[in-house]
Amino acid sequence: MATPAEELDLPTRSDLGENPSREEFVDEARRQREQNWLIRTEYGFHVVSYEDTVELLRDRNLHQASQLVARMIVGTGTALDQMDENNGILSAEGEDHTRLRRLVAQAFSPKAADVLRPFMRTYVQTVIDQSTPSGCTSEFEFQAAFREYPIAVICELIGVEQKDWDLFSHWAELLFIRWSPLIIRREQEYVDGMADFRAYCENLINQRRENLGDDLVSQLIVVEEEGDRLSTDELISLVQGMIAAGTDTTRNQLGNVMHLLATRPDQWQQLRDDLSLITTAVEESLRFQNPIGTVIRLVATSFEHRDVLFSPGQLISFSLSSANRDELKFDEPDVFSVARSEARGHLSFSSGIHHCLGAALARAELQEALRVCVEAWTTVELGAETQWKHGRLAIWGPASVSLRATRD
Repeated sequence: MATPAEELDLPTRSDLGENPSREEFVDEARRQREQNWLIRTEYGFHVVSYEDTVELLRDRNLHQASQLVARMIVGTGTALDQMDENNGILSAEGEDHTRLRRLVAQAFSPKAADVLRPFMRTYVQTVIDQSTPSGCTSEFEFQAAFREYPIAVICELIGVEQKDWDLFSHWAELLFIRWSPLIIRREQEYVDGMADFRAYCENLINQRRENLGDDLVSQLIVVEEEGDRLSTDELISLVQGMIAAGTDTTRNQLGNVMHLLATRPDQWQQLRDDLSLITTAVEESLRFQNPIGTVIRLVATSFEHRDVLFSPGQLISFSLSSANRDELKFDEPDVFSVARSEARGHLSFSSGIHHCLGAALARAELQEALRVCVEAWTTVELGAETQWKHGRLAIWGPASVSLRATRD
């Protein structure tokens, strides 16, 4: 007989203070995991083990709940009430999600991402040439230098002219505050900005319908299966989803990679000696220090797991950071190694039907950026202590990475 989750005597999350480090989160999750796979939080329940995270994220009784985060922060009766909560493929479930995923799968495949690799390499090489001239050692702020890299790639993907990159960068910044405490002070700015974004996307889609190109928006307009096509609202939600999920995450992870390698010169040299390890190094960085530490799901229908009964309306969060350091899955999980053979087993792109749609694109961006940097710089080290973003942000990483790089 399964026991209702709310009746269990579960460990609770410790108070880590206002601004905990990522390692404090990981250490706390390890202590929790030693007690139980499930703990209690102020919002519901929290899963800290790898195997349980994988199994539950694949359970169709759990639905995406990221759209609830802002409501949990600000409540009701705010400017957010003006907005349509439908986020398309990001929040769709069941047959609706299956349909959308089927229609867009080819456009977000690894093969499609590979087409953009030359653009990625050219962009990164230009940044390197500007920040680190040949024949000397240069110190520069890495995050600032590469800030527009993900925006440039996404805009190239959807066919947005360079003159509008700053606009998309602004909208990306606004999208991120929906999942942060900043939404309390800026909800009207967020609502107004998203209205402008929607108007821009609708105009872009109408232009493409009249004059198709080889960009992603054009591809999605013409995609059809048994007479089914994407609506304008669905196309807009996909563009918005790409900006929301593919900008700050990539910025943060690229900074994570460089911090990890700048503090491990032996592994930088290992990559220079064997460029085939670039792919593994990216996967290991995602396992060891990922930008999204936690995802959240809503129980849609009652179900049992490990003799625990979960009920509709309950919230279950999953510590991806903890799962990625689970010693039952990874040998020496607290050791960062660019040659780790099982690194791709990480859960940083989540799992189940809501596995990150843009995972192939993100991997390509990180791989090409790291490859060009490794080819260009003989050595890298920190020029100053890395400054980190607030530890409780939903999308986390370095605010500043001061890098000292030597180029032949």
